[in-house]
Amino acid sequence: MASYSKAIIKDAIRCGSAPSGEALPRGEYDIDHREGCVGFCNCQDKRAFTLSLDAFIQHLHEGRIALAG
Repeated sequence: MASYSKAIIKDAIRCGSAPSGEALPRGEYDIDHREGCVGFCNCQDKRAFTLSLDAFIQHLHEGRIALAG
């Protein structure tokens, strides 16, 4: 099984209350699996957030997130 340490947010992903939720910034993030969620971090810009594992998988399947080695 492949192991990925980076993800690229390619499309708008809203967090918070829909539809007024804030859009997560597009770009490349370091990722790590946590208890029931996936952590994203862009250390250069000091951006960090988490998505539930279900939301991460949904966005991955819909093409909003891509995995990079």
